[in-house]
Amino acid sequence: MQHFQNLAIIILSGWETIFMQHFQNLAIIVLLNFLVYYKTLFFGYVGDDIERAERAQEFKNIFHRWWLQFIGLKHRNPMVAHFISIITHTACAMMIYLSLGSFFGDYPSAFLAALLFSINPINMQGSVWISGRNYAVSAIFALSMFLFPLISWMPYIATSHFAVNAWFAPLLFLGTKYWYMAGIIPITWLLTTNNRQTLHRKLWETGDLKTTNSEMRAIKIQKIIPFLKTYIYYFGLCVFPFRLGIEHDFLRGFGTNKTDNAKGYKMDWIFFTGLAVFGSVCLLSVHSILTSYHSILISHNWNPIIWGLFWFTINIAMWCNFVTYQQQLAERYCYLANIGMMFAIANLIINYPVLIAVFLIAYLIRLWYSMEIYLDDYWAVEHTLIEQKGMYYLWLMRGVKKFMIKDHIGALYDFNMAYRFKPYDLKILFNLATTTFLLGDADKAREYLTKARENVYDELDTTKPAFDNLEAMIKTVEETKARGETRVQIDMNKVMIVK
Repeated sequence: MQHFQNLAIIILSGWETIFMQHFQNLAIIVLLNFLVYYKTLFFGYVGDDIERAERAQEFKNIFHRWWLQFIGLKHRNPMVAHFISIITHTACAMMIYLSLGSFFGDYPSAFLAALLFSINPINMQGSVWISGRNYAVSAIFALSMFLFPLISWMPYIATSHFAVNAWFAPLLFLGTKYWYMAGIIPITWLLTTNNRQTLHRKLWETGDLKTTNSEMRAIKIQKIIPFLKTYIYYFGLCVFPFRLGIEHDFLRGFGTNKTDNAKGYKMDWIFFTGLAVFGSVCLLSVHSILTSYHSILISHNWNPIIWGLFWFTINIAMWCNFVTYQQQLAERYCYLANIGMMFAIANLIINYPVLIAVFLIAYLIRLWYSMEIYLDDYWAVEHTLIEQKGMYYLWLMRGVKKFMIKDHIGALYDFNMAYRFKPYDLKILFNLATTTFLLGDADKAREYLTKARENVYDELDTTKPAFDNLEAMIKTVEETKARGETRVQIDMNKVMIVK
């Protein structure tokens, strides 16, 4: 009897030690996230946040209000909204520790991965930007699949209700004893409609209108070139967040005009680097899956570094412009994929304290001084332009905002800066035409409008009313001048710009 009592004490003390270790690690993750992201509680709204805060919304009850706030469809207070974002990002980091630690039986590496993920600046569109929060929530459900593999179909379905994300995540079960759970992908897509409807909406509909830019949706073998370029760009951003911002200029414009299409399809060093890295990850992953048959019933044959890179590749592939169903590039697309990248790096450096310190300190410093990109809508543009001075679209948006408050001189300056970096962009040329017309230079307006017409890609149906409207006003001024008259009546309220 005494022997059994001693054995029970040993077992219980062992469980207590394990529990305390997990509790301490989780507490460190929580503390780190709240200390780092505390200052975001005093940030404002950026981009889509503003529309969601200002839209009229009737609440059925207090729970309905809380739910809409949680999923980001309605913001009532920026501090509360940012607090929810801190909570969800922290929960995601905790799930990295619990899910990947449990799945691989390696909690130290999972703990390091959680710390790296917590402060990696590339995650700011999930951790700081309110409108990107759903990507964090979706990632939490994706991680739950590996904490509860036998019911992974439930969190997999849940991911689709928050963000376009995790469509191929179950493939990560391949090469493990839960390999059959990869089959939930076709079954879920067949039996549920949410993913199918989302795909149809993203590809074919925008506000009940047919989208333009058919090159984005085209499926052809040449698309492997921009696919691999985008892949390696995201790969580099996750490891070394060398440029950050609300928008990115890399491949921006691909699918919207012939010049950017030619750049996207060019087989340059970026393409060959992407081919080498993507090909290597795929070959190593396939090898791990095919050689796992002899041990699949008891464990798996995955090297955790390769599995982490496989996670990254599986979850970033849908965003690599083989088929473009949202903007060409966005940091929030990296959120789920970056979990795998951080797990791979953690397993790579786990035995090298100096490298651990270098990564943690570098990420922390970069994050701390970059968070103010999301301070408010003004600084989102200004900080991004500091990071990416050639980001023509933000110069365009800068000009649009000035135009809307009738600062036409300021708008002209910003449109000219955008023109400097992309002189063939339809929107820039049209807005230059509009602005110069308002400032009294009809001849210059005619010149820009002609160039804009020359650079129409496949958007003619959507741009024709704006073109015709400006054309008519310019023609009125020209006819007035031809008659020798010096005054002309123009309804300036009909002057429009595009963004």
